[in-house]
Amino acid sequence: MKNNKFVKILIKYAACIVPATIMTLLVIDTHELALAESEVERYRILTDAFTIPGVVLIMVAALVFISNLGGFDGLGYSLKVAIKRLLPFFGAVPDEKYGDYVERKRAHRIKGYQFILHSGLLFLAIALYFMYKFYQIY
Repeated sequence: MKNNKFVKILIKYAACIVPATIMTLLVIDTHELALAESEVERYRILTDAFTIPGVVLIMVAALVFISNLGGFDGLGYSLKVAIKRLLPFFGAVPDEKYGDYVERKRAHRIKGYQFILHSGLLFLAIALYFMYKFYQIY
């Protein structure tokens, strides 16, 4: 049982870190790290490469947090009703009131998404290290 929980946590973090690493490698490749003429330029590229996925992951975690607080419930309900009224082939107009919609959505909030924030903070910490090295040389 304990091993199974560890594997689930490992899969969550891997599913977050692998795409962020791919994003980092794409930025490194785009800025052509191998062709950088100075060490200062290399540190600048590495700082940018780790900052971008770090900030993206932190912002995704912030969006999930805001969504869990109900920040997008009004928008979701409005779009649902508008689509059902304007495009009748999507089904009948819902009888559900806004209060009922919010209660239904509260029952299905996302739980256990802290790994996204932790992964983003990890990438941002690496970026801060490279920024520190950049300013030591610069």
